[in-house]
Amino acid sequence: MSNKTNHNVHQVYCPYVEERERLDNGFSAGWGFQFQPSEEYWIDCHNHIDGCKTQAELYKILDKWFSHLEAFRLGNVVLIAKHEDDFKVYGDVSSADDRMDWILWLPHDKPDAELLEKAIKNGVKGLKLHNNLIMRGQGKHDVWLSEEWSRIFKMVDEAGIPILWHVTQRHSNSPYQGGGTNAYWSDGWKTGVNFTNEDLLQVMLEVLRRFPNMNVIGAHQLHVGLERLTSLFEEYKNLYIDTSCGFYTRWADQVYEDDRKKLHKFVTQHADRILFGTDSALSPDGATEYDYQGFLCHARFINQLRLDYETLQKVSHGNSEKLFGIKQLDATRRGNVRP
Repeated sequence: MSNKTNHNVHQVYCPYVEERERLDNGFSAGWGFQFQPSEEYWIDCHNHIDGCKTQAELYKILDKWFSHLEAFRLGNVVLIAKHEDDFKVYGDVSSADDRMDWILWLPHDKPDAELLEKAIKNGVKGLKLHNNLIMRGQGKHDVWLSEEWSRIFKMVDEAGIPILWHVTQRHSNSPYQGGGTNAYWSDGWKTGVNFTNEDLLQVMLEVLRRFPNMNVIGAHQLHVGLERLTSLFEEYKNLYIDTSCGFYTRWADQVYEDDRKKLHKFVTQHADRILFGTDSALSPDGATEYDYQGFLCHARFINQLRLDYETLQKVSHGNSEKLFGIKQLDATRRGNVRP
């Protein structure tokens, strides 16, 4: 692409539109318009999947998902495996199919080093941790500081793979994107839970300090605002976030301009620390329009920020490729879905 500057705003123009100004004696000059930079493709770093036991079932799920969302430039999904039986299926398919990679979910009460070692041998790209059961009162909030978990974190560090960690959970209701009232916490309070989101966050930050070379992706922006995230990014160079749930815009909605400017500044300043993710759920039962819109609402939010080309590529796919070790994809289009 070539660049032009217009009214002090750096804009990227398609070279073919420019060529039409002069080729064929300018016959097609003015045909076709310029637009904001768009993503080459998306890598969705946060996807759940259930009920898949064979390669055939996994391919069926992927084919269904991508038959719709490839048209919106989805290139790869990172799926979350929970069982050892998944390892060979996920490992074999991911090694043969560029559309997927996978990470392993270990529950807070099962720091299984042997299981993690088997997953690493089968090509796992990361680890998934979740504090939901802890918030519900089924575990100590500082369990992650135990010797058993330190062994797991050391293995993750040595393997050079990241952790996708659901650390905290906002209080209140969140009906806009389908979030329930006081999710997880309402159950925990009934059992006497008295620790807080801040307590959970501080435990995760202590893990970051103990393992400064181990990268952690805070799911759902850690449920904190942009100012707090900025200070955390400045202090912890191994901290990242995904865009799921919080960075979300329904099909006909527009981000307010003042908020867009704040978000644009934040994402631009921290372009290397933000990964596109949707927290989608892929199922062998197929997908509905609601499921597809879950992906599209997240993509729409990022595109409404009007990011520059380089920043957009980092967020949409580049940072996931870097952290998870996912190979760069061919962005060639097919059909009527044009670059």
